[in-house]
Amino acid sequence: MKIEDNERKIELAEQQGKAFSEALDYMKNMDNHAEKTVDDYIISLASEEAEGTYQLKNGKLEWHVPKKEFNTHLEIVVRDKKDKRFIPGLNIKAKVFNEKDELVVEKDCPFLWHPFLYHYGAMFEIPKEGKYTVEVSFPAPEFHRHDEIKGKRYEKGVQVKIPIEMETGREPHGPE
Repeated sequence: MKIEDNERKIELAEQQGKAFSEALDYMKNMDNHAEKTVDDYIISLASEEAEGTYQLKNGKLEWHVPKKEFNTHLEIVVRDKKDKRFIPGLNIKAKVFNEKDELVVEKDCPFLWHPFLYHYGAMFEIPKEGKYTVEVSFPAPEFHRHDEIKGKRYEKGVQVKIPIEMETGREPHGPE
C-alpha cells in the first residue's frame, strides 16, 4: 500500500505541474519570454506592457494603475525541475542590464496572484524596447519540505543571467 500511495502522490504532483506548465505555455505565446534551467529550478521570464493590480488597502481591494513612468512588467516564474510545479515563497530580486551590460534597474519581485498563472514580478521603466539581460537571484527557500527522499530539493539559491527581448507600453487602464 505504501508504494502505491507514493506513486499516486508523484502522479498528482506531476499532473499539477503539467496543468501549470500549460498555463505558462499559453502565456509564452502572448508575451516575449525566455527560460533557463538551474539546479532544481526552471526559471521563466516574460516581458509585457505595464498593467494595473488590485491592492488591499484598509481591508478593501482597490485598483491601482502603475506609475506613469512605468512602461514594462517583468514576470518571473520559478518551477520545480522534476514535477514542473510553481515554487512559492521565494525572495526574488531582478537586475535588468542593457546591451552594454549597464545596470538599468534593480527591483524586488514579490509574488503576484494572477487568475491563470502565479508568478513573481514588478513594474518598472526601461529606456526603450529591445534586448536586455535579466539577472534573477534568490536565496534557497526557507520553507520546510515533506518527504525524506523527494523532499530534499532547493538546497541552493540562484543567481543567473537570462537574455530577453523586452517590450514597452501600458495596458489600457481607463482614466488615469
